[in-house]
Amino acid sequence: MKKYVIKATALAIGALVGGAAFASIDFTADPVATTGKFARELNYNSTGTGNQAIAAGQTVTTKLGFGVSATQQRYIRVDLGALKLGAVAAGTNVVNSTAAFGAGNVTVVSGGAVGDSFIIYQVTGNAGGHAASDTVVITLPALRTTAGNAANPTVTYALYETAVAAANNAAGTSLYSTSGTLFEFATGYKVNVTQYTNTAAVAKAYLEFTTNGSAPTTTTAKAEVGAVDVAAAAGVNRGDGTAIALSDLFTTSSRIVFKGDFNFTKATSGVVIEAAGCTGALGSTSLSTDKLTATYTPASVAALATPASLCVETAASNTVAIPAQAFTYDFNPAAVSGNTVTDPAAAQVGEIVRDGTELQAPFATIHPDYLSRVVLTSQYSLDVAYTLSTITEDGVSCNIGPAATGTLKAGKMVVVNVKDICSSTTTGATRLAVKATISAPLNKVHGLYNVMNYDAVTGKTNSLISYPMVRPTEN
Repeated sequence: MKKYVIKATALAIGALVGGAAFASIDFTADPVATTGKFARELNYNSTGTGNQAIAAGQTVTTKLGFGVSATQQRYIRVDLGALKLGAVAAGTNVVNSTAAFGAGNVTVVSGGAVGDSFIIYQVTGNAGGHAASDTVVITLPALRTTAGNAANPTVTYALYETAVAAANNAAGTSLYSTSGTLFEFATGYKVNVTQYTNTAAVAKAYLEFTTNGSAPTTTTAKAEVGAVDVAAAAGVNRGDGTAIALSDLFTTSSRIVFKGDFNFTKATSGVVIEAAGCTGALGSTSLSTDKLTATYTPASVAALATPASLCVETAASNTVAIPAQAFTYDFNPAAVSGNTVTDPAAAQVGEIVRDGTELQAPFATIHPDYLSRVVLTSQYSLDVAYTLSTITEDGVSCNIGPAATGTLKAGKMVVVNVKDICSSTTTGATRLAVKATISAPLNKVHGLYNVMNYDAVTGKTNSLISYPMVRPTEN
């Protein structure tokens, strides 16, 4: 708690500003205490339209630093780093809260004009004099910046014996001096993100979501990927000392762009922005032609503070499997004229994972001179279903064989001939890839592809080749 008594001048300033929060530095505290943050996005350096000053009322509290006898004159110099005065300083700005200076005993004798970056006050000791430990409070006039908002402004208090010494401000000539940060510049907003992990179900061929995803409202038809909102930063003020608001910083042209592969969703309504929990329309959503970005346009600047959930829909009628992927958001702020807003980097907003296991044999053959096989092995405690499908070259498709689906028994293996997965192709091509989708945890099943020359009459084999099937999520 500060040790000074608020005088009439300070009270008048407080009445003028209302409920504003003033910045201050207290050199009598241990450690030195600086309070007050102003939004770095705002412009405080001129009187142009939309710009503003740091309001009068910022305070510097310090010990006097050297005793002053009755009627003795001393000189207080205040230097502002990266600031200039936006209003004229007055002798009433200086208050000795321990032993009050007499009426008219403080006078501005140099500096203190609009545009100056220093003030020199002449103080005259009262009848009882003043101890070096007396607490002095200097309430500053309105201020403007001179070096932008990148660095925090500083203030230096110094007490000099003579007017000449105070005017020259030479190092080592003061009776006492101290300096520090007057107030801080801070980002005026914060982006809040809630991330969820949703699971695409192998049992549904990855066309639907499971009902037990991390997002609490996930259903088989819709999944909440994650939510984003933009809030005014707590404890950060405008120049007048009142709390910053989003409307001070941004215009209605601000956007949130979500990025991911949305091609598995329905063309018209597959991607929506809704209230938290995917509980209803919130704003407009624009899906790009390639379905790789979804842009959210809030109805107002204030609406940015309402969590906007990215919701993706799917249904059993879909034909595109839901890919495992991470989604990102990118807040694209549009600044109010005169402001400087840094465009924050994109970051993750949520993800979709797949349950079960997918294995691939990137190259296989159904050439009649070869015996080509897929081998699946289980270390799982349950019998699970598997589906075997193919990936072919452009313009080629397979005629599905009788072994495209089956059951992998617990702790057993199964061997499937590739020609029983793809009996033939539409073009006569014999090369392809085989994909196995298995309803078991990723670390519980393994696969091998095997091919050899085989003489069906003699049973003789040669040119035996085998390789492990790859896991697309790991390899």
